[in-house]
Amino acid sequence: MSRGARIAWLLVALAAIAGIGFSYAAGPFVPTPPGLRLLRFSSFFTISTNALVAWAAIGLALPPGRGWHDRAARPAVGGAVTLYILVVALIFHLLLGNMVRPGLSGWLGNMLVHQAAPAGWLLCWLAFGRHGGLDARAPLRWMAWPLAYTGWTLAHGAASGWYPYPFLDAAALGYPAALRNIALVALVFLGLGHALRGVDARLARQG
Repeated sequence: MSRGARIAWLLVALAAIAGIGFSYAAGPFVPTPPGLRLLRFSSFFTISTNALVAWAAIGLALPPGRGWHDRAARPAVGGAVTLYILVVALIFHLLLGNMVRPGLSGWLGNMLVHQAAPAGWLLCWLAFGRHGGLDARAPLRWMAWPLAYTGWTLAHGAASGWYPYPFLDAAALGYPAALRNIALVALVFLGLGHALRGVDARLARQG
């Protein structure tokens, strides 16, 4: 991998890390004890996905041959991270544009985690990612993390009454409506996952 590619991956990692930091500094929407604040902050899919972007991008910025780099460079890992961060950007711009924390930190955090990091990751994945070898079941395997996250969110919400996103709020919407929303988002994951697999195959042929 070229020096320029490694620098580009590092910039993506810095955008994701900075976005997480600014988002946390902006504070919660309502006053919350520190421990609970950290738990709730880390329960946003946006935050955990940007942390995954940072992990993978740092690995890809390292020299090849290191375990971290080699794991992050796997086509299945690159495809999964691309899927997750694109869904983060898509859902935010379609459904959650009013959930921006106030102030400069809130604006910077929102811009970095929902725009800069997703765009940077996508461009680097297209230009520098390792492509090819994804079988037809890859998009189904990529569903494991979103489904695990959904299970945690529903369990945590049932116990505490708190949900990170309005469309998952089973207490306010009722379980039938929340489950319908979950099914619709799952279809977005699957459809986009299959589309990314097609893009990956084409890039592999061109490479």
